[in-house]
Amino acid sequence: MISFLWRGRHARKLLFEHIPKCGGTSTRKYLERHYAKRATYTVYAHGEDEQRAFQGMPAPQRHGYELIIGHGAHRLLDHAATDLVTATVLRRPVERIISHYFHAVEKPDHYLHEQVRTRGLSLAEYAASGLSDELRNDMVCRFLGIGPDEAEQNPQRSVNAAWNLLRQRYQIVGVVERLDPAMEAIRAAAGLNGAWTGERRNPTKGRTSPAAVSDADRRVIEEHNALDMELYRRVAEIAPR
Repeated sequence: MISFLWRGRHARKLLFEHIPKCGGTSTRKYLERHYAKRATYTVYAHGEDEQRAFQGMPAPQRHGYELIIGHGAHRLLDHAATDLVTATVLRRPVERIISHYFHAVEKPDHYLHEQVRTRGLSLAEYAASGLSDELRNDMVCRFLGIGPDEAEQNPQRSVNAAWNLLRQRYQIVGVVERLDPAMEAIRAAAGLNGAWTGERRNPTKGRTSPAAVSDADRRVIEEHNALDMELYRRVAEIAPR
């Protein structure tokens, strides 16, 4: 009942791309309160099945969803309604990989947990492991729909392409470090009634503070995420404040 009452009577349709470990769990819970469950399409991690199912729907059904959200929601953009508010949130790459590592270590249901535990990987080893494309320039690659090998063949071109795509196709691109103004921008653009309270969900417990990460570990993360470092730098300059 509360969710129904909070949902804006004239809320606009919204697509939110949830980049792993970029504050998406907090934002997802907030946004889902404002849209009926039957009108929400969620793309889960590695959601190729959800993508194919969505693309296979008749256009009226696809265009009827009011909230499209999750890891890979971006891949549905060309098949969704054209009157969407589009939004995403990026994070400093070093902090994102640190959080990703400790989430994998501490969460038995994480898809990389067993490999990390069995191999006893350190943070630097994890960042350089190649266990997942999420650990290597994932922010650039996910918006371009390409793998890191291809993206890194021409780094400048890939960063420019991702940057131009975000500017052209996303109305709101925020950063985790300024999540409150980003969420306020999304709330205003989509016409949502419920205020963003700033509540953080799914925080990674037991993680090392970024300030405590060694310079050597930081360099490893930066080397494997150089494209994301540049994309984040550009986004941070124009993200809501």
